[in-house]
Amino acid sequence: MDGFQIKLPIQLRYSDFDMLEHLNSAQYSTFLELGRLEYFNKLGWNLKEVSNVVASFTINFVNQIIPSDQVAVWIKVAQLGNKSFKMEYVLASEDSNIIYANAETTQVCILKIDNSSTPIPVNIKNMIAEFEKL
Repeated sequence: MDGFQIKLPIQLRYSDFDMLEHLNSAQYSTFLELGRLEYFNKLGWNLKEVSNVVASFTINFVNQIIPSDQVAVWIKVAQLGNKSFKMEYVLASEDSNIIYANAETTQVCILKIDNSSTPIPVNIKNMIAEFEKL
């Protein structure tokens, strides 16, 4: 996946699927959350004082995921603003030959003390810009 530096393999569970072996649509969002957390951990962002929340979420379902699939999520920050940033995701087969879904979120930084919006901390903004070559 060009431009994506973080890849997280996803372990599919029996409970992720319905009786027809269709992945529950809510699980796609959960997989993206796992990827987002992996991104922040790799970046070294301590989310205790300044965190972020999803302000918008868009997903495009491309192919069905079945229990025998090997799935991974690729994650990147595509755009940095003042208080928000856009993240892009691709759910695909581990070898990236099959795209299952692609998605985008807008994250807004918040102060944990009162949940008010706040500018992206300069050190975090710099880490993201350097990591993503923005």
